[in-house]
Amino acid sequence: MKKIISLILTSTLTAAVLTGCGNGSNESKATDESSKNSSDVVADETDNSESGEDAADLPQWEYGKFTASVVDGKIDLSGMGVVIELPEELKDKADSIGIRGSVTDEFGYASIYWINPDDPDNTGYEIVDLEADVNPVSVDDLVAEDYGITKDVIADLGSNGGFNYFAYREDTWYEGDSTYFDENVIADLDEDHKTEYLELLSFSSELIDNITFVDFLIPEALGADDFDNEALLNFELTDLDGNTVTVSDYVSANKVTMINFWGTFCGPCINEMPYLAELEEEYKDQGFEILGMTCDVYDSEGNYQDDIVLDAKDIIEDTGVGYPVLIASVDLKNYAKLTAYPTTFFVDSEGNLLTSPIVGSQTKEEWEATIKEVLGAVD
Repeated sequence: MKKIISLILTSTLTAAVLTGCGNGSNESKATDESSKNSSDVVADETDNSESGEDAADLPQWEYGKFTASVVDGKIDLSGMGVVIELPEELKDKADSIGIRGSVTDEFGYASIYWINPDDPDNTGYEIVDLEADVNPVSVDDLVAEDYGITKDVIADLGSNGGFNYFAYREDTWYEGDSTYFDENVIADLDEDHKTEYLELLSFSSELIDNITFVDFLIPEALGADDFDNEALLNFELTDLDGNTVTVSDYVSANKVTMINFWGTFCGPCINEMPYLAELEEEYKDQGFEILGMTCDVYDSEGNYQDDIVLDAKDIIEDTGVGYPVLIASVDLKNYAKLTAYPTTFFVDSEGNLLTSPIVGSQTKEEWEATIKEVLGAVD
C-alpha cells in the first residue's frame, strides 16, 4: 500500500521528494530546503507547549527508521507526537498488528499493518498510513481518483509541534473502490487470510479517530558548537573494497573536503552524483575533494549487507564518480546526527566544520557557489 501512496505523494510533495530522502528509509520521505530547520521547530514547540513540562521530560521526535508494537492496548508513537488507543474489539488482536515508520527532522510516517502469519515480513497489508510534515499539505492535492483516493479517504488531523498530520482512511478507500486492494494487496491471499486482513482494515477510520497528540521535542541538528573535529578525523572506516582507512587519510590532505552522506535507496542523492563528480574535477586543483559516505550498508541492527555494497559500486560506476567513497559506520552516522539524505558537511584540513550541515540535494550551480565560498574562507 505504501508504494502507491508514495507514488501519489511524489506529485504533491515534489519539492520535498526532489531534495532529499528520509533517514535510512527505502521510500522517498524528504526534506525541503524552504522548510523550517530543526531549531525553528524546537522554538515553536518550546514557545507553544501548554503542558508546563520541562523539555527534558518530553519524548523526543525520534530520527530514523523504527518499529513498534501494541502495548497495553495502545500504539505509542510519542516519538513522532502521537498515541493511538486501540478499539476494544481490536485489543485481543494486538499480536496481529505491526507498526513501522521513519522520521526525519521535517517528515515522519507510521504504517500500521496486518501481520500475515504465513508471510510476517510483508508489511504491505496496511491498515492505516499516518504522516506528518512541516510543510502545509492540502487534502485536495492528495486526492487521486484514478486510484480510488477521494477526499473522504484523507483525514486532516491538524497540527502539533510545528508538524501537519494527515492519514488515509483505508477502510473508506476499500469500500469506495476496492480495485487497487483486490489487484495489488489481497490478490494472493486465500479466503481465510483475506477475511482476517479485511476485518482489521475495517477499523482503519476508528484507529484514526482515536489518535491523540502528545507534546514532544525535536532534537537540534549537529552544529559547530558540538562538532568534535578530532573525533571526525579519527573515525576508522572501510572503503567499498574492504580496506581500512581513517577519515583523516582524506580530509587532512585537502584545503576543503565536502563529506556527502548518501544512500543507495535515495534518488535525489544519486541524481546529484554526476555533477558532484564534475565539480570535484573542476576544483580539485584548488585543494578541494569530495568524500562520499554510503550510509545504508549497515542496516538498523548493525548488520553488514554485501548486496548494498554491490549496489553502491554499480551506482558509482553509472554516475561517473571518481572521488573516494567510504562506508559510514553506525557510530559515524550517530555522531553526525543524520536526519535525512543526502546530508553534506564542508570541513577544513583539521576537520573543522565550515558551514552548517546541508540537508537535501542541490543544483550544480548551488553547490558550486558553496564550494567557492568555503574555498575562499580558508585562503
